Amino acid sequence: MKKSNVTGWKDVFTFTLIQTLKSKAFIVSFVIFIILATVSMPVLSMIMNKDDAKVEDGTNPIQKVYINDKVTWSNGSFLPALNQENLKHIKFEALTEDYDTVVNRIEQEENTSVIVNIAETESTFQLDFIKASKGDVKESNVQTLSGALLEAFDAYRINQLGITPEQLSMIQANVATSVTLADQSGNAVVIEDTSISDSQYMFVFGILFVILMVNVMASSQIASSIVSDKSSKVLEYLLTSVKPLAIMIGKILAMLTAVILQFAATIVCVLISNTVTTKVFSTTGENMISEYLPSGIFDNVNPLNIILCLAVVILGMIFYATLAGLAGATASRIEEASESLTLFTFTNLIGAYIGMGAASVLMASGTNGFVTFALLFPLSSPFLLPGAMFVGKVSVGLSILSIVLLVIFMILLFKFVAKVYETLILHNGSRIGLKELVKISKNV
Repeated sequence: MKKSNVTGWKDVFTFTLIQTLKSKAFIVSFVIFIILATVSMPVLSMIMNKDDAKVEDGTNPIQKVYINDKVTWSNGSFLPALNQENLKHIKFEALTEDYDTVVNRIEQEENTSVIVNIAETESTFQLDFIKASKGDVKESNVQTLSGALLEAFDAYRINQLGITPEQLSMIQANVATSVTLADQSGNAVVIEDTSISDSQYMFVFGILFVILMVNVMASSQIASSIVSDKSSKVLEYLLTSVKPLAIMIGKILAMLTAVILQFAATIVCVLISNTVTTKVFSTTGENMISEYLPSGIFDNVNPLNIILCLAVVILGMIFYATLAGLAGATASRIEEASESLTLFTFTNLIGAYIGMGAASVLMASGTNGFVTFALLFPLSSPFLLPGAMFVGKVSVGLSILSIVLLVIFMILLFKFVAKVYETLILHNGSRIGLKELVKISKNV
């Protein structure tokens, strides 16, 4: 790739970036992202703390519980007195009236009461809760009561059986088993558990999803911009002073910059919203985001890991953006843009799905050959490696090797693009397919 072929890319970059930032579509989408990011934390806090607020305020709407005790050895004597602050106001009464009469009364008038049916089978005890279909008593209120009532019923059973605390402690003692592998010499072989937890998997998947969305948005805008310029006189004007390859490089970097700025501003708004929400809504002072992140996630955050992750993500986005630019250049009309992006979309999804599969394997069985392949493969490493590194499952050496492979793939892709792009950018006929691209690269 000669230097003269890319001369002027900075001018294209500046022009494209300014036009993109001034466009109505970008401004509207930017405002929508900012608004959603700003209100996300308060809305999440209100949703998650709605039931907790009722518990903390002692406003559980259940006022009376009818105990319908059908256990033979109990003789209807189970009438608990709950000590929990949010439940101690509830009155318990043995059901002595007709069952259907009480059910109808709860449904029509006494909708702050519930019925608990306690039945015994051959091997289990069943506690069924009956509440009104309408009214202030919600499913979450009944679930809160059921947990406390189940605990009280277990204590009642133990007391009825005359089991002492010492005997109960012995009965409930955990029994642990382990299997140890040994080598030929009889020495124990220690196998490290490299799997990740459910919360760590969700964290890895979340980062993968965000990178995928940024990739798709940036790449589709790049392809559309190139096709739009080809079908207008803008490209003809640019070609009078700038080489075609410089046009593509400038457009790719400009569109990537615009999308990254959009998402960076969104993330900043989420962090600001999180800080304000924590101070205003949180009664414990606990950070909203850290409450849902895996424990110890920040133990692996250091300058070196951040630099390596950013390098992988940026190189991966440039790689995919170059593919999108190449795909956009194969079309001559806006109507052909979606069709020309089919191969790019397929390639993008292959990388993302390999990353998702490797994340699932990492959760199920830990690090293995497939996970290592996904971390090194240039199509999947930009999606998987950042999240896996932050949960402590990627070494520095593996990250550097992944970056080297990405650079090699990018060099090969740019060499190919340098051969075919000038022909593509000047082409105004039918859409060029993959076979025609290969022929063009051989003939140049």
